[in-house]
Amino acid sequence: MVEHGRGTDPAFGRRSWAGFLLWLLLAAAAAALAIDGSSLRMRGVTLLERAGLASSPAVVDTALVMPAAGDSAAYAAESVLARVGPDAPPTAPGDRPGLIAGARSLALEALADSPGGPQQRVLVGRTAFAAWDLQPDARPDAARAWQRALTIASGGAPGFEAASAALATAYLRAWPRLSEAERQGALPALTAAFRNPSVVRRELPTAISQLGPEPAMRLVPRDRAALEAAASVLSALNQPALAEQASRAAAQAPASPVLP
Repeated sequence: MVEHGRGTDPAFGRRSWAGFLLWLLLAAAAAALAIDGSSLRMRGVTLLERAGLASSPAVVDTALVMPAAGDSAAYAAESVLARVGPDAPPTAPGDRPGLIAGARSLALEALADSPGGPQQRVLVGRTAFAAWDLQPDARPDAARAWQRALTIASGGAPGFEAASAALATAYLRAWPRLSEAERQGALPALTAAFRNPSVVRRELPTAISQLGPEPAMRLVPRDRAALEAAASVLSALNQPALAEQASRAAAQAPASPVLP
């Protein structure tokens, strides 16, 4: 009886060849991912340059040194959105639609890189809103893309204040173009965001201009810090009666629990 050694065993040869093929496939996949990551990172850098941010100190360097390509893309999208989005300064570059579209594409790829990331979902929603905001004749139901993304981000991470704040900001900016049903549906999201005193200080003036002083104040929860922030805003806006009411309510309201 002839024994087969490793060098002559056909089954062993087939296993070795299959293992070699598997190794080649894994190596090719890793190389493709590296190429895709490099491409994604460079698309972010290119968009930063198009937005005129290449000369900003360390902006491009930061995008290049971030370990994950998805994080680099999100950083680039965030930076460009700050430059050309709804709150952009008057000196924003002329090609806002193209730059916002590029930021949205990067945000979507960053979300694909981290599917459950609330920050990435918020960024997708904010870029969708920026694109919608550029279309003055957009129908109210066209708001659904940004509304859906920001609502999912807010509901999926209840303690993530950036999500609720982004949704409130978008609703208030969109208020004149929303239907009455959409406005009523937005009120709980605004109230949730106004639990954060920073959001009150930043967004209450817009809420007052859009809804009126008293309806806007009804959105502020009976929380001491939120009411104190509201009183400060109302005083600055020359609303002394409402400011006094907010101050009295703050004195009687419970303080927010201190998290460990």
